[in-house]
Amino acid sequence: MGAGVIPFSLHEDDVCFLFQSTFSGRKTGYLIDFGGGLGEGESFRQTAVREFVEETETMYFSDDLQQASRNAEKVDHQIPIVDALFEKTLSDHPDWWRNRALGSRLQPKMWRTYFIEFPYRDIQALNREWQQDSVGRFKKRRELTWVASDELLALYANTPERLWKRVRQLESAPALIQSIVKTKLGDS
Repeated sequence: MGAGVIPFSLHEDDVCFLFQSTFSGRKTGYLIDFGGGLGEGESFRQTAVREFVEETETMYFSDDLQQASRNAEKVDHQIPIVDALFEKTLSDHPDWWRNRALGSRLQPKMWRTYFIEFPYRDIQALNREWQQDSVGRFKKRRELTWVASDELLALYANTPERLWKRVRQLESAPALIQSIVKTKLGDS
């Protein structure tokens, strides 16, 4: 069982969705949500919140990227910030999440991914921090990417293999993305 989040933000008259990619391991080359396994006693939502903070190494909401790192104190400090974004989005739109298709009946994969509105942040500086890390400050080197809504819908329609399998397997994700865009931009 696990949970994740795909943050989105309004930027330059579009809705953009935030993904990560990694430079090593089995997820190399894919667009990945921010997520992982449920911690002991955690709900899906609590897991998704924690995983975002951990996987961005506390940089997304850090005022000083040089001081950002993944330690318990810094993670615990940012969890309420991210949880407040979940609360705001889900109180207005309680259905902005999707389950992963269960797959095998013998080994179903219970997974929930939330689509949560985040403040837009230019991610170039964060990506530079990961790129320049030669001392092992970060657990894993990553790169963040904002993907415009039309591009994301095209990926689902035409090249879903570019999406990490749990993102690709989200039930009715394109319909939810279209609904988010319509809600945020109107019928323009």
